[in-house]
Amino acid sequence: MEAHLYLEAKLPMVGSVTDFTYKWCVNMGLDENEAARMALAVDEILTDVVLYAFKEETGYVEIWYQYTFSEIEIIIQENGEPFEPECHSYSSEQAISEGNFEGASFECVRKMTDHFLFLNHGMHGKEYRLVKQFDSLDIRERIEAQVDDYKNETDLAEENYYLLTPATTEDAEDIAKLIYRSYGYTYLKDDLYFPKRIEMAIRHEYKFGIIVRTMSGGPAGYFAVVKSTDSRIGEVGEAVVSPQHRNRGLMKRMLNKLIEMSRRRGLLGLFGEALTVHTYSQKVNEKFGFKSTAMVIAKTPKRTFKGMDTENTDIISVVIDFLPLIRQWERPVFIPENYRDILTDIYAQFKIPFIPSARKQKPAKELKDSELNLKIFYEKSSALIVANNIGSAFEASCNRLLRSVEELNLTSVYVDLPLNGLRIDSAIQWLRENRFIFSGVMPLFHRESDYLRLQRIEAEIDFEKIQTHSSISQKIKKLVEYEYNEIQKKQP
Repeated sequence: MEAHLYLEAKLPMVGSVTDFTYKWCVNMGLDENEAARMALAVDEILTDVVLYAFKEETGYVEIWYQYTFSEIEIIIQENGEPFEPECHSYSSEQAISEGNFEGASFECVRKMTDHFLFLNHGMHGKEYRLVKQFDSLDIRERIEAQVDDYKNETDLAEENYYLLTPATTEDAEDIAKLIYRSYGYTYLKDDLYFPKRIEMAIRHEYKFGIIVRTMSGGPAGYFAVVKSTDSRIGEVGEAVVSPQHRNRGLMKRMLNKLIEMSRRRGLLGLFGEALTVHTYSQKVNEKFGFKSTAMVIAKTPKRTFKGMDTENTDIISVVIDFLPLIRQWERPVFIPENYRDILTDIYAQFKIPFIPSARKQKPAKELKDSELNLKIFYEKSSALIVANNIGSAFEASCNRLLRSVEELNLTSVYVDLPLNGLRIDSAIQWLRENRFIFSGVMPLFHRESDYLRLQRIEAEIDFEKIQTHSSISQKIKKLVEYEYNEIQKKQP
């Protein structure tokens, strides 16, 4: 449940927003102490904005409240008087000896949050991003029996069939146990090791899924669809079958039911992020009609999994596989010249109609402003810039956002461009000049429209370790590798 506030920057509104922030954080799953800390951080920022950003003039503040399974993020934007935090650094010595508390507000916000980022957008104002991660129990703290004991929990000879039912909040702990007992700490999505996060995601309908139980009630498998927040599509991104119940067709049965459930819920399509460390998940997706559309490099950075004595894993990359659930999906009218051949091949897989007269391009003069949204994935060390409009100021706007996240030292930055206009060619050219390379098509990913993704990777990639299955995914890999190597040759 996300929220958006647009308020006049006056002192009376600060208390109301602080109260709302506290209640929203509690409703999203933070405990009361952490919610109070987040509310205090918002109070500090808003008080400074009212007192110093606008002073005697009238101004407005926009606040976005965003939720994910692992964290909440509050984004505050205002267009008041310019401000540079580095000119107002906090000193505890000066505060004690001189009573000078300059910069104390930002210092307080940093203490109250897990991540705090200030972005200066120049003439487009300032942005404050406050992040608090959920502090929930790891599944190891809930498991009473050892993994080896679990293997003997059931007598498989006595079990003749399984029961598949929709997953509920009451299944959260069993789902986390399934993940841990099947994969240890090697599963890609950390959120599935925290029962509380699973429970909240199901309760707020951010995901829906199937759980498989034996007739004795023991959990044997789980498969879920995670719904997109800005388009009516979903990701088949969470799947597990307990080792002793594998090779019994459970994954196929669950996926069949998920596709049916997705159609009933009105989703336009499903996508999967198939790992490239092996081709198994890519082959499974292909059997159900999924087609490869993109390759996303450095989806997660190198990491050491908790609870395991292993070396750091390689950077994880994925192939995007897509399954349309509607017949009305059309290929975009405008295919950028830069990637016409590969995009034509990608769309040819789906045999969808191409109707040139279905949509007409607006004249370029009507597209003045570029509407760009920035999403930061702190734990994954990556960011995504979504361009909903490519206007004449695209380069300046995009460059401003790229500069604003430089201090985060991200492993990867992705830019999604709408496949709906002629300006996309110039945008691609500018991004290529700024070290971005091809990724692929993201079908219906934003606002029920297709987007082209480009990616900038700040890491060394060994393409020999990237395995692809379909002929299209192999073509995509070849192009991504070529452009990546060309970028590397230009590096000093």
